[in-house]
Amino acid sequence: MVDIREIAKITPRTFRVYLEDPYIREIESTIMGVHWEKKDRAYITLDKTIFHPKGGGQDGDSGLIIGEGFKFNILKVLEVDDVIFHYVKLIYGSPEIVKTGLMVKCILDWEKRIKIMKLHTAGHVLDYAVGEAYGGLIETLSANHSPPEAYIEYKAEIPSEDKIRVIYNEANKIVREHRNVKCVWVEYRDLSRYAFNAPNLDRLPKADKYRIVIIEGINGIPCTGTHLSNTGEINEIKIVKIEKTDFGFKLYYDAI
Repeated sequence: MVDIREIAKITPRTFRVYLEDPYIREIESTIMGVHWEKKDRAYITLDKTIFHPKGGGQDGDSGLIIGEGFKFNILKVLEVDDVIFHYVKLIYGSPEIVKTGLMVKCILDWEKRIKIMKLHTAGHVLDYAVGEAYGGLIETLSANHSPPEAYIEYKAEIPSEDKIRVIYNEANKIVREHRNVKCVWVEYRDLSRYAFNAPNLDRLPKADKYRIVIIEGINGIPCTGTHLSNTGEINEIKIVKIEKTDFGFKLYYDAI
């Protein structure tokens, strides 16, 4: 059994390319470690990666890691203490030739990534739109910004038909306005200058730096997810269904 938590303690932190530019689809990277679990499955660490791990309300990326004489399919991506682990299946090649220090090509499953980028950006838009419908920020309880069923759970009474109409109209108004989306890193002392209209700020853990995703004139939310550069890259935000929960409601949605 591979203990990735112990491995993370002795592995250099991974440079996360997706935080700087989520549109990059291919890179070359160096293998930092290969930890076999079965004869055809392993945890691979790299010096840098384009693959976002599962977490922060979105699913992990998929794709390929290819080297000379071997190819891996990525089954899942995990993060432990700033180290990204790629859990992979060997498609072809021999385990013996996969070694630390080798250069590999990383190829992202772009279709899955761009869908997640649309959904996660739409999720931030919906946070604003729900606030407009209810007359103030609404606390979020859980979220999934990934296919096949994206949702956000809000701590509020289930919305009326009129509120649902306001949410839909406000969200898609922002889409049509082609609002710019940017990400900035800020220190704790500057957090209040950049984070605005953001639910759950009181639950934010203390850190040296925060990545704030800012939708121009709408909100600035601490987030390490992958996002679009402009809301206009979404064609439409659809409200799929509303479901009552123990503490509020789930809003299921799609971004096309």
